[in-house]
Amino acid sequence: MKTKIIAVVFASIALAACAADKTKVACIGDSITYGYGLQNRDVESYPAQLQKMLDESFPGQYEVRNFGNSGRGIYLDSMRGNEKRGYRYMPEHKAALEWKPDVVICNLGINDNGEYIKEYAGGRKRGQFVHDYMTLLADYVQQSPKPKFYIWTKLSPLTEGQRFYRSPEPFLMQRDLEEVARMTRARGIDMQEPLRENMDSIFAKDKIHPDASGARIIAETTFKALTEPAAEPSEIPAVFKSDKPCEVWLCAGQSNMQKGWNEFSSSPVEKERLKGELDRLAKLEIYFWDFNDGLWTRLTPQNAPRKSAFGVSFAIRRAEASGKPVAMLYVAAGGAPTESFLSEQTMCTVKGDGKPLYPSLAAIATNRHRLDQNKDFPCAWVAREYPRRRANKSEAYWWPVSKMYDNGISKLPKLPLTGILWYQGESNATTCVAPDTATDSAYQEETLRAVVNELRGGKKVPFVMVGLPKMGRPWEPYRASQKKVAEETGAIFVDTFAAGLGEMNDVHPRDKVAFADLAAKAAASVR
Repeated sequence: MKTKIIAVVFASIALAACAADKTKVACIGDSITYGYGLQNRDVESYPAQLQKMLDESFPGQYEVRNFGNSGRGIYLDSMRGNEKRGYRYMPEHKAALEWKPDVVICNLGINDNGEYIKEYAGGRKRGQFVHDYMTLLADYVQQSPKPKFYIWTKLSPLTEGQRFYRSPEPFLMQRDLEEVARMTRARGIDMQEPLRENMDSIFAKDKIHPDASGARIIAETTFKALTEPAAEPSEIPAVFKSDKPCEVWLCAGQSNMQKGWNEFSSSPVEKERLKGELDRLAKLEIYFWDFNDGLWTRLTPQNAPRKSAFGVSFAIRRAEASGKPVAMLYVAAGGAPTESFLSEQTMCTVKGDGKPLYPSLAAIATNRHRLDQNKDFPCAWVAREYPRRRANKSEAYWWPVSKMYDNGISKLPKLPLTGILWYQGESNATTCVAPDTATDSAYQEETLRAVVNELRGGKKVPFVMVGLPKMGRPWEPYRASQKKVAEETGAIFVDTFAAGLGEMNDVHPRDKVAFADLAAKAAASVR
């Protein structure tokens, strides 16, 4: 009998030790975390499905608990009837703290939409959202050991028919959520993009709460964030971290920036042109950072033909003129519209009166649908092409609204920019349907102003804007918009049309050297 009792005691001790060894994951948040509207939230909620996924891959290593509370938010002064709405005041928050989790996954913000715009319209001090969010997380920081934070920096989308469907608040809020993640060294989680693909069916019940399939997508996205290491930035070449003078150029745009020399070297004339460029390159120190993989390459005659023909030719001329090493920060993709290079926060920027600074862009961003379903997007060719390209993961990486920003611009190496080389516009100049007509001039000017502001990042750096060349398309209005915005913003307009560049029947002029000569000359005029 004594032996049996001792065995039970040791078994209990072993179970306790096993439980103590588990990584404790606290899911704090609102009704989406809680599992509101699900038939069986104990099985279907995202924390419950996350637990199952972790058990299948890492048996006995994780314990996930659901601390969701419906209707809760961040603001500490927000009221819900006669009670404070903030999650910090809830019993679930207290219970999570007492549990001392190793990991805290936070989904909060959607219920603050109605309050958040006051920070822009003057009804609340700017920065209160960040302050109150940090106050909430500080409670967990005070515990020992301190937990690792995961924050939904892009919230679950809201579908048509929901109160805040066309509101800018969720997108403006992203910047503050990213700031909180930065300050807490948290890993940000994008819940908008994974749920957007089938959002009309996922949120069909009440336009805001996901069904069980949506909760599974949330669990899968969270599982990936928890178990896969975050991408580490590649090492910046030493020459750009030394006191040695260097130039750094952001080279961005669509296919005429993207295409490499190997696509323009079939004829004897083109082969000779390429040989001349490679001979010049061999004497120079030029580095190429590619947003597709985040890696640096020292350009050589052997690897350069696969890189941006226009961008590299421009860099050759900058290196020769300055006598300095040149770094190219390359962010370009064929067909990518300007909207792909803009953050959703920029597209949804509001003025002091709460009205949008860029009305056309705000309409596109707040639609939340993919481009092929986004009736606010003016270029039918991009909308038609997108479904086909979406099936190709490498191309889907580029095309959706803000994807070139998320996957490229936001990940640029931290180097001081010498200037920006921008060659884009074909996907924004016209409707690209028969008869192909120019897009609205107000829309054209909005996109151009926004991208100049976005890529400059608040700094006064030269912005070289390559005007659309001659071709048999109605591009005249867009060239006029490019020239007007360049004058307004102090950008350098490169008038390729006046120089006679381009080909009437080919959207991709083959002689990139002539374009590079013109752009380099324009850049040199202001330095």
